[in-house]
Amino acid sequence: MLSDIALAVTEATTNAVLHAYRDREVPGTVTVTAELDGDHVSFAVRDEGSGLAPRVDSPGLGLGLGLIAQVADSTDVRAPESGGTEVVMRFSVSRAA
Repeated sequence: MLSDIALAVTEATTNAVLHAYRDREVPGTVTVTAELDGDHVSFAVRDEGSGLAPRVDSPGLGLGLGLIAQVADSTDVRAPESGGTEVVMRFSVSRAA
């Protein structure tokens, strides 16, 4: 389970770094939070960038969100009203047992 968490959080963070601030001269912040809720742990990766949009000139393979969805128990990609993108990934703690 730890390797799944590491992979998912790394992918979400990499997506934010590569894509969120591509239209700005000075990049903004990427925030990673974690929360334990009963037998689940959730991680959220949030940026304040330009939001989720197709990118023809993408430097990656475009597999990040699909990979996250495969390793997490649930994934939610949100567009906060204040702008940017938030990827929330949830993992069952009992899988580690």
